[in-house]
Amino acid sequence: MVIDMPSKNWDERAGNCNPTYVIIHYTGTKTADEAKNRFCDKAPADQIGRIAPHYMIDGNGDILRFVDESKRAWHAGHSKWKNIEDMNSASIGVEIWNSGHEHQLEEFLVEQIESVISLIEEIKGRWNIPDANILGHSDIAPGRKLDPGEKFPWRKLEVNGIGLMPELLTEQGGQAQELLETPDKFYTRLSEFGYTYTQNQDVLLKEFRRHYLPQSLDIQELDIESCQAILSLLRQSA
Repeated sequence: MVIDMPSKNWDERAGNCNPTYVIIHYTGTKTADEAKNRFCDKAPADQIGRIAPHYMIDGNGDILRFVDESKRAWHAGHSKWKNIEDMNSASIGVEIWNSGHEHQLEEFLVEQIESVISLIEEIKGRWNIPDANILGHSDIAPGRKLDPGEKFPWRKLEVNGIGLMPELLTEQGGQAQELLETPDKFYTRLSEFGYTYTQNQDVLLKEFRRHYLPQSLDIQELDIESCQAILSLLRQSA
Protein backbone atom coordinates (compact mmCIF):
# COMPACT_ATOMS: atom_id res chain seq x y z
CA MET A 1 0.00 0.00 0.00
CA VAL A 2 1.17 3.50 -0.84
CA ILE A 3 0.43 6.31 1.62
CA ASP A 4 0.10 9.76 0.07
CA MET A 5 1.87 12.63 1.85
CA PRO A 6 1.78 15.47 -0.71
CA SER A 7 4.80 17.76 -0.79
CA LYS A 8 5.12 21.14 -2.48
CA ASN A 9 8.75 20.47 -3.39
CA TRP A 10 8.36 19.70 -7.08
CA ASP A 11 7.86 21.28 -10.47
CA GLU A 12 7.43 20.11 -14.06
CA ARG A 13 10.01 17.89 -15.73
CA ALA A 14 12.06 19.82 -18.28
CA GLY A 15 10.47 19.44 -21.68
CA ASN A 16 7.81 17.23 -20.10
CA CYS A 17 10.22 14.32 -20.48
CA ASN A 18 9.55 10.89 -19.01
CA PRO A 19 11.76 9.53 -16.23
CA THR A 20 14.45 7.13 -17.41
CA TYR A 21 16.33 6.57 -14.14
CA VAL A 22 15.61 5.56 -10.56
CA ILE A 23 17.87 7.10 -7.93
CA ILE A 24 18.07 5.44 -4.52
CA HIS A 25 18.90 7.46 -1.40
CA TYR A 26 18.99 7.08 2.35
CA THR A 27 17.45 9.86 4.43
CA GLY A 28 20.43 10.42 6.74
CA THR A 29 18.09 11.29 9.60
CA LYS A 30 17.79 9.87 13.12
CA THR A 31 14.08 9.15 12.60
CA ALA A 32 11.72 8.60 9.70
CA ASP A 33 9.47 11.38 11.02
CA GLU A 34 12.35 13.85 10.74
CA ALA A 35 12.67 12.98 7.06
CA LYS A 36 8.91 13.15 6.46
CA ASN A 37 8.78 16.60 8.03
CA ARG A 38 11.68 17.76 5.88
CA PHE A 39 10.08 16.53 2.68
CA CYS A 40 6.80 18.23 3.60
CA ASP A 41 8.54 21.51 4.56
CA LYS A 42 7.62 21.21 8.24
CA ALA A 43 11.19 21.90 9.35
CA PRO A 44 12.44 25.52 9.57
CA ALA A 45 13.29 26.78 6.08
CA ASP A 46 16.55 28.35 7.25
CA GLN A 47 17.89 24.94 8.31
CA ILE A 48 17.36 22.97 5.11
CA GLY A 49 16.82 23.44 1.42
CA ARG A 50 13.48 22.48 -0.06
CA ILE A 51 13.78 18.83 -1.00
CA ALA A 52 11.53 15.84 -1.54
CA PRO A 53 11.73 12.46 -3.26
CA HIS A 54 8.88 10.83 -5.08
CA TYR A 55 8.81 8.05 -2.47
CA MET A 56 10.19 7.17 0.94
CA ILE A 57 10.30 3.77 2.64
CA ASP A 58 9.91 4.16 6.41
CA GLY A 59 11.15 1.90 9.18
CA ASN A 60 8.12 -0.39 8.89
CA GLY A 61 8.53 -0.86 5.16
CA ASP A 62 5.58 1.42 4.41
CA ILE A 63 5.81 3.33 1.13
CA LEU A 64 5.11 7.07 1.39
CA ARG A 65 4.47 9.07 -1.78
CA PHE A 66 5.37 12.76 -1.73
CA VAL A 67 5.40 13.64 -5.44
CA ASP A 68 3.61 12.16 -8.45
CA GLU A 69 5.96 10.25 -10.75
CA SER A 70 5.11 12.47 -13.69
CA LYS A 71 6.54 15.52 -11.88
CA ARG A 72 10.10 16.56 -11.12
CA ALA A 73 10.80 15.96 -7.43
CA TRP A 74 13.73 17.81 -5.87
CA HIS A 75 15.87 14.93 -4.64
CA ALA A 76 19.08 14.71 -6.68
CA GLY A 77 20.57 18.18 -6.20
CA HIS A 78 23.73 19.03 -8.10
CA SER A 79 24.51 15.81 -9.95
CA LYS A 80 25.41 14.36 -13.32
CA TRP A 81 25.29 11.03 -15.13
CA LYS A 82 26.73 10.66 -18.60
CA ASN A 83 25.82 14.05 -20.12
CA ILE A 84 22.64 14.57 -18.08
CA GLU A 85 22.94 17.42 -15.60
CA ASP A 86 19.24 17.72 -14.71
CA MET A 87 18.90 14.37 -13.02
CA ASN A 88 15.74 15.52 -11.24
CA SER A 89 13.99 15.76 -14.60
CA ALA A 90 15.40 12.41 -15.74
CA SER A 91 14.65 10.34 -12.64
CA ILE A 92 12.37 9.08 -9.93
CA GLY A 93 13.80 9.45 -6.43
CA VAL A 94 13.34 6.77 -3.75
CA GLU A 95 14.48 7.52 -0.21
CA ILE A 96 14.87 4.83 2.44
CA TRP A 97 14.88 5.78 6.08
CA ASN A 98 18.35 5.10 7.49
CA SER A 99 20.43 7.29 9.77
CA GLY A 100 23.29 7.12 7.27
CA HIS A 101 26.95 8.03 7.55
CA GLU A 102 25.88 11.10 9.53
CA HIS A 103 24.87 8.80 12.40
CA GLN A 104 24.98 4.99 12.67
CA LEU A 105 24.58 3.74 9.09
CA GLU A 106 22.67 0.74 10.40
CA GLU A 107 21.77 -2.25 8.27
CA PHE A 108 18.71 -1.78 6.08
CA LEU A 109 15.69 -3.67 7.35
CA VAL A 110 14.26 -6.69 5.55
CA GLU A 111 10.86 -4.99 5.32
CA GLN A 112 12.43 -1.93 3.73
CA ILE A 113 14.24 -3.89 1.04
CA GLU A 114 11.16 -5.94 0.23
CA SER A 115 9.24 -2.69 -0.28
CA VAL A 116 12.03 -1.19 -2.39
CA ILE A 117 12.06 -4.24 -4.66
CA SER A 118 8.27 -4.18 -5.05
CA LEU A 119 8.17 -0.43 -5.69
CA ILE A 120 10.99 -0.35 -8.24
CA GLU A 121 9.57 -3.36 -10.09
CA GLU A 122 6.40 -1.32 -10.62
CA ILE A 123 8.30 1.85 -11.58
CA LYS A 124 10.42 -0.06 -14.09
CA GLY A 125 7.32 -1.50 -15.69
CA ARG A 126 5.48 1.81 -15.91
CA TRP A 127 8.34 3.74 -17.48
CA ASN A 128 10.39 0.98 -19.17
CA ILE A 129 13.50 1.87 -17.16
CA PRO A 130 16.54 -0.34 -17.92
CA ASP A 131 18.49 -1.99 -15.12
CA ALA A 132 21.62 0.03 -15.93
CA ASN A 133 19.64 3.12 -14.92
CA ILE A 134 18.96 2.01 -11.34
CA LEU A 135 21.56 4.07 -9.47
CA GLY A 136 22.51 5.48 -6.10
CA HIS A 137 22.84 9.13 -5.16
CA SER A 138 26.58 8.53 -4.72
CA ASP A 139 26.81 7.43 -8.36
CA ILE A 140 25.43 10.67 -9.75
CA ALA A 141 27.13 12.94 -7.19
CA PRO A 142 30.33 11.11 -6.14
CA GLY A 143 32.31 13.05 -3.57
CA ARG A 144 29.25 15.06 -2.58
CA LYS A 145 26.96 12.21 -1.56
CA LEU A 146 27.55 8.76 -0.04
CA ASP A 147 24.02 7.35 -0.05
CA PRO A 148 22.56 4.82 -0.04
CA GLY A 149 25.94 3.62 1.22
CA GLU A 150 28.02 0.48 1.24
CA LYS A 151 25.50 -1.43 3.41
CA PHE A 152 22.75 -1.15 0.83
CA PRO A 153 22.12 -4.66 -0.61
CA TRP A 154 22.46 -3.94 -4.31
CA ARG A 155 23.15 -7.62 -4.99
CA LYS A 156 19.81 -8.62 -3.47
CA LEU A 157 18.04 -6.19 -5.78
CA GLU A 158 19.95 -7.57 -8.76
CA VAL A 159 18.97 -11.14 -7.87
CA ASN A 160 15.37 -9.92 -7.91
CA GLY A 161 15.74 -8.43 -11.38
CA ILE A 162 16.53 -4.83 -10.41
CA GLY A 163 19.76 -3.07 -11.37
CA LEU A 164 23.11 -4.37 -12.56
CA MET A 165 25.96 -5.89 -10.60
CA PRO A 166 29.29 -7.03 -12.04
CA GLU A 167 29.95 -10.56 -13.18
CA LEU A 168 33.69 -11.05 -12.83
CA LEU A 169 34.26 -13.23 -15.87
CA THR A 170 37.67 -14.85 -16.38
CA GLU A 171 37.56 -14.26 -20.15
CA GLN A 172 37.84 -10.53 -19.46
CA GLY A 173 41.23 -11.09 -17.87
CA GLY A 174 43.29 -9.70 -20.77
CA GLN A 175 41.18 -6.58 -21.15
CA ALA A 176 41.07 -6.07 -17.40
CA GLN A 177 44.85 -6.36 -17.16
CA GLU A 178 45.18 -3.67 -19.82
CA LEU A 179 43.01 -1.32 -17.75
CA LEU A 180 45.03 -2.11 -14.64
CA GLU A 181 48.29 -1.32 -16.41
CA THR A 182 46.88 1.87 -17.97
CA PRO A 183 44.59 3.43 -15.33
CA ASP A 184 43.50 6.28 -17.61
CA LYS A 185 41.74 3.66 -19.73
CA PHE A 186 39.88 2.43 -16.64
CA TYR A 187 38.61 5.94 -15.88
CA THR A 188 37.62 6.39 -19.52
CA ARG A 189 35.48 3.27 -19.11
CA LEU A 190 33.94 4.70 -15.93
CA SER A 191 33.00 7.80 -17.89
CA GLU A 192 31.51 5.69 -20.67
CA PHE A 193 29.39 3.90 -18.09
CA GLY A 194 28.17 7.22 -16.66
CA TYR A 195 30.50 8.58 -13.96
CA THR A 196 31.01 12.15 -15.20
CA TYR A 197 30.22 14.30 -12.14
CA THR A 198 33.90 14.79 -11.21
CA GLN A 199 37.35 14.12 -12.63
CA ASN A 200 38.80 13.21 -9.22
CA GLN A 201 39.96 9.65 -9.81
CA ASP A 202 40.26 8.73 -6.13
CA VAL A 203 36.66 9.79 -5.54
CA LEU A 204 35.39 8.01 -8.65
CA LEU A 205 37.07 4.74 -7.73
CA LYS A 206 35.79 4.84 -4.16
CA GLU A 207 32.19 5.61 -5.11
CA PHE A 208 32.22 3.05 -7.90
CA ARG A 209 33.28 0.46 -5.34
CA ARG A 210 30.73 1.70 -2.78
CA HIS A 211 28.00 0.56 -5.15
CA TYR A 212 29.47 -2.28 -7.15
CA LEU A 213 32.33 -3.70 -5.02
CA PRO A 214 31.63 -2.71 -1.39
CA GLN A 215 33.97 -5.43 -0.13
CA SER A 216 36.83 -3.50 -1.79
CA LEU A 217 35.84 -0.07 -0.52
CA ASP A 218 38.94 0.40 1.66
CA ILE A 219 41.48 -0.62 -0.97
CA GLN A 220 43.48 2.42 -2.03
CA GLU A 221 44.85 1.40 -5.42
CA LEU A 222 43.14 0.32 -8.61
CA ASP A 223 42.89 -3.48 -8.65
CA ILE A 224 42.07 -6.15 -11.20
CA GLU A 225 38.61 -6.80 -9.71
CA SER A 226 37.57 -3.19 -10.27
CA CYS A 227 38.78 -3.43 -13.86
CA GLN A 228 36.83 -6.64 -14.40
CA ALA A 229 33.77 -5.05 -12.80
CA ILE A 230 33.56 -2.04 -15.11
CA LEU A 231 34.04 -4.25 -18.18
CA SER A 232 31.23 -6.50 -16.99
CA LEU A 233 28.88 -3.58 -16.38
CA LEU A 234 29.60 -2.07 -19.77
CA ARG A 235 28.96 -5.41 -21.43
CA GLN A 236 25.65 -5.87 -19.60
CA SER A 237 24.46 -2.33 -20.38
CA ALA A 238 25.39 -2.42 -24.08
